[in-house]
Amino acid sequence: MRNNLPVQGIAYDKKRKQIYLAFNDYLFKTNRAGKVLTSGHFHTGREFEGICVNDSYLYAELAQRLELLRQKIK
Repeated sequence: MRNNLPVQGIAYDKKRKQIYLAFNDYLFKTNRAGKVLTSGHFHTGREFEGICVNDSYLYAELAQRLELLRQKIK
């Protein structure tokens, strides 16, 4: 993406050596070299406040109505 939006969340999965980047409704998974492995787009109209990785789960906090999402990492 090249729209000059700031990153709203970044997390590193030490076990899998992958980086997660979040901004607006988008979430990207990259390797340490920066190659995008997968991406997703959420149609919520809400931005990420932050993300983190803990064990085998990715946690994402959404803006406006505070909401915490959890997804098992495959």
